Amino acid sequence: MIAKISISRGVSLAGSIVHEIARLVAVGKIKPGDKFPPEAELAAQMNVGRSSIREAFRVFQMLGVTEAKPGRGTILVNTAPLFALIDWSEFTSADLINDIVEARLALEPLIAAMAARRANADGIRGIEETIAAGRRAIGNEAASIQASLDFHTAVAVAAGNQTLLLTTRLLRSLYFESSRFSRRHPENYSSLLADHDQIFAAIRDRDPKAAAAASENHMRHGLKIVLDSGEVDDVDEESGQSARPARPARRTRKK
Repeated sequence: MIAKISISRGVSLAGSIVHEIARLVAVGKIKPGDKFPPEAELAAQMNVGRSSIREAFRVFQMLGVTEAKPGRGTILVNTAPLFALIDWSEFTSADLINDIVEARLALEPLIAAMAARRANADGIRGIEETIAAGRRAIGNEAASIQASLDFHTAVAVAAGNQTLLLTTRLLRSLYFESSRFSRRHPENYSSLLADHDQIFAAIRDRDPKAAAAASENHMRHGLKIVLDSGEVDDVDEESGQSARPARPARRTRKK
């Protein structure tokens, strides 16, 4: 049985349905392989018309999120496109920040090393432009976060791997949360920008090891700022992993 879906009334009921289902996917209430209830049942459950259900599921079909399987109904088959629809500002718990830190520690040094090996002149210029934007943004929280996100995206572009670039773009909203927590105080802006300078220098100098090391140092530096601020107090600074006891495994639902 798929999770109960409740929606808020807004301008577009179909849009509300799309975003609520995306939210439930993000928190693990709906998983790949789950079957959606019939159209009439969903409409009754959410107190909306069947036309709104059809419109929302047309969006999912176009995105490749769902697939109609003969004899089985509509199945969730691909969650990746949904993550671009999420307002991740709703998810600010320590658990989420832990997960972001883990993901960034795994991905960012790898991407930086690849950029050092592969970046062409356009890629180098793109990274440099984001650093210049970061300097102009010092003292402006929103502009500084934007410049930081643009920097990491530019490094992914320079790395020349389309899958990693897509991952970076899909996770951009998530990265916003960890960036936001590290920029609560203006004095942090210049020090984080200095990290970007070091990563850029290693990429420009074609030094993959130095680029990876500088990137990892930057991730840990941002984590330390968050820990020192008291925003998150249960992440291990060395591993980037949660220091809390492991959560019990989820029970397998009966089909």
